[in-house]
Amino acid sequence: EEHSSIDKNVEEIMEDKMKDIMEGKNDSDSFEESDEQNQTDNDSSDDDEDDIDDDDSEEESGINGFTDENSSWLKPKTKGKKQLLDSDDSADESADDSDESADGENLLEIERQSRLIDKQMEEEHEEAEEEYRRTIAENTATFHLPTSEEVEDEQNGTRLVPPSELRERINDILTVLSDFKKRREPGRSRTEYMDQLGSDMAELFGYLPELVEYFLTMFNPSETLEFLEASDTPRPLVIRTNTLKCRRKDLAASLLKRGVTLDPLANWSKVGLKITASPIPVGATPEYLSGQYMLQSAASFCPVLALNPSPGNERVLDMSAAPGGKTSYLAQLMRNTGTIIANDLKPERQKATVANMHRLGVRNVVSCCYDGRKLGKLWKNRFSKILLDAPCSGLGVISRDPSVKVQRTIKEVEKCGVLQKELLLNAIDALSYKGKDGGIMVYSTCSVSITENEDVVNYVLQKRDVKLLDAGLDFGKINWNDYFLRWI
Repeated sequence: EEHSSIDKNVEEIMEDKMKDIMEGKNDSDSFEESDEQNQTDNDSSDDDEDDIDDDDSEEESGINGFTDENSSWLKPKTKGKKQLLDSDDSADESADDSDESADGENLLEIERQSRLIDKQMEEEHEEAEEEYRRTIAENTATFHLPTSEEVEDEQNGTRLVPPSELRERINDILTVLSDFKKRREPGRSRTEYMDQLGSDMAELFGYLPELVEYFLTMFNPSETLEFLEASDTPRPLVIRTNTLKCRRKDLAASLLKRGVTLDPLANWSKVGLKITASPIPVGATPEYLSGQYMLQSAASFCPVLALNPSPGNERVLDMSAAPGGKTSYLAQLMRNTGTIIANDLKPERQKATVANMHRLGVRNVVSCCYDGRKLGKLWKNRFSKILLDAPCSGLGVISRDPSVKVQRTIKEVEKCGVLQKELLLNAIDALSYKGKDGGIMVYSTCSVSITENEDVVNYVLQKRDVKLLDAGLDFGKINWNDYFLRWI
């Protein structure tokens, strides 16, 4: 009985101990859970990394309670989860930073653009004001012509006028003449302005005053200034390919190999080449000496193109042939067929014609030296086509021969007109009137004067039964009607 009572007491003590132990464990578990909850709340407000660590510790502590074979795969991959959370946090932070920086940049850009716009508006306003004042000054200010004393001092050489002042005075006179009624000086006539303009142009460009006055009768003041400026501009060097010996692309390739810079002349020419630069003399290359090309100005292509001879049995007369540029072009178009009579008054000039024909390989040309004023009787009605590039004053090629500015007078221009009328009448008499269309002739000069062009043609139209034909050239400017409409 005592042993049994002792066992019971021991059992009761053990039960009490177990109860105390179990109660303490429950209290510790609840305390740990509350601590973990509090720690989780604090960590969520501070940093996400602490949450991940706590979760990992909890999961590890919880996994320790598993005893089956699934415990290995029940353990979460904390490292990947941590990296994923870290990347999300960094992405959010970078997005926030980029948004803030973008907002800052946009704001600064707007301010900068606004300031630039304000500055541009101020500058434009100032420019507009300045232009407005200048326009008012130009429109209201009256240009004063030089007095008679000032003009006399300039003519005597007492006062030297610089070119810049002459240029400015020419522009001022042109401005006055464009609206003469409103801008002229009181008491001054248009003739006085025109006289001063002609004198200033002659002084500035180095012409005889009578030549400038003659140009002013043909062109309006603005056109006269443009013509004088163009006459001082050098013309590019042009060569014509001799298709009797080579093609243009082959010639261009050969010259390019020698360092020559060139371009096709124009769309209207299939044989012309424009030389812009050359390290060697263009008139002394092997290609030139072998007759592959001819030095010839672009304007001299036009009379031959207008005459347009065709291969066959045509009989063509070149009344003023030397030095043979146009004659060889005629032979080139006729492909060395038919007959070309190359005439020139001076035998010494025909030497160059004969030499060029041999060099270029032309075989259908006969050279002769006759007075063109007698060819109408000598070869009456003999030729189907005639080219008359008549001797002239050269007022259209001043850029090639600047001596014309001071050597050519109006009397010489008038003499050239008389000679050209005689030559043209004889050329018409030498034309054949047989055939469906009769004979065709082309008259050309190197002058811009009306005395040598329109007046000559008008004279021939009254003296012979001929009519004008279209030249067939799709370039250039027709001035015939403009001239006559001006004087009707």
